[in-house]
Amino acid sequence: MIDPKEHTVVDCDWHYADTFTQIAPYMPEPWKTKYQKSGFGDTGVKQNLAAFFPASTGSRANYGKIQREFSEYPDGGDTKEDVVAGMDELDIDVSLQISHLILAMGGVTADDRRVESFVKGYLDYMLEEVLDPDEGIYGLAPMPYHDIDASMDVLDRVEDEEAITGVVFVTAGASPPLGNRKYDPIYERCEEMGYPVVYHTGGSGLDEYVRAGYQDMIETHTLGFLESNMSQIVSVASQGVPEKFPDLDIVFMESGVTYIPGLVSRLDEEYLKRSEEAPLLEKRPGEYITDFYFGTQPLEVSARPDLLELCFDMIGTDRLLYASDYPHWDFDSPSVITDLPMIDDEDRKDILGRNALEVFDL
Repeated sequence: MIDPKEHTVVDCDWHYADTFTQIAPYMPEPWKTKYQKSGFGDTGVKQNLAAFFPASTGSRANYGKIQREFSEYPDGGDTKEDVVAGMDELDIDVSLQISHLILAMGGVTADDRRVESFVKGYLDYMLEEVLDPDEGIYGLAPMPYHDIDASMDVLDRVEDEEAITGVVFVTAGASPPLGNRKYDPIYERCEEMGYPVVYHTGGSGLDEYVRAGYQDMIETHTLGFLESNMSQIVSVASQGVPEKFPDLDIVFMESGVTYIPGLVSRLDEEYLKRSEEAPLLEKRPGEYITDFYFGTQPLEVSARPDLLELCFDMIGTDRLLYASDYPHWDFDSPSVITDLPMIDDEDRKDILGRNALEVFDL
C-alpha cells in the first residue's frame, strides 16, 4: 500500500461515468421533465448520449480494448462505491472527478439552456452522492462557458464546497476560442477563488474540420482530441490570458505530451514574424505554454525514448500531472509513470502527486 506521506498518487482526470438517469432528477425544469418523460431511460443504454448531446464519430468501445473491473462504461452506472473500489485497485489516493457526459457539450449548437441545466444537475448530484474529501474524491466544476452568467452562477454555487477544487472547460467546439476576451470574467473569478482552469479535450466536433468525416475512430482519435487542445493553447497563449491573469493556474488535459515541442516551435516562429498581433505578450508565446500544466494521459510510451525525454525536459517534470482518464478505453495506470526510464524517483513523486497537491490546493 502506498504511504501517502511518501508517495501520494493524485489522478487529475478520473471520469465519473454519469448517466442521465442519475442526473435528470437534479436538473432544473424544464429539462428534468423533458428527460424523465422522454422514455430515453428505458432503451437499455443508460447514458443515452445522443438523446441530449450530439455524439461523435466512431465507437471507443470497439473490439473490447480494455476490460474494466469497476465500471459499466460505456453504459455508465458508476457509484461512489465503484469509484472507491477502482481507486483502491489502481492505488490512487486522490481522484479529481470529471463528468463523462459533459465532454460532448461542444456538439450543442441550439440556443437553449441544455448545457447549463446539465451542469447544475450534475454538480448537485455529485456533491450529494459521490464527492467525499475524506475518501480522497474531489471534483472539477464544468463550465457552461458559452453563457457567462450561467458560468458565474456555477462558480457561486461551488465557492464554499471543499470537494470542488477547480473548473473544467471542454475544449472541443468552443466558439469563439477560449482565449477570447468574452471569457475574461470567468478567468478573473477563478483567479480570485484560487481555482485552476483545466482545459479538457472532448469527443464532440471531431470531424468539423473535415466536412465529409473520417471513416474510423483511429483517425478522429489521433487528430481530433489533439486538434481541440492545440487550438485552445494557441488562443489562450496568443491572446494574453496568462498576462491578464498571472495567478491563474492553467492545465491542459488528455492530449499527451509529444506534440508540445512542435506546437511551441511553430507558434514562436509565427510570433517572431507577427509579434504586433499579440500585443499583450511580454515574452514568446512558447514561454507561457511551457508554464502551463499538462496531464500525462495518453502518454506516448511507444515514442522513441530520446523524444519522450526531450518533451519532459521542455515542459519540466514540475509541470506534469498524472492523469489516468479512467474508465475510458485508453486509460493509463500509475505504472506508466513509474516505469519511465528517463526520470528519477523525485520526478516520479512530483508527477504522480506532489505537483497536483500544490496546483489544486489539496
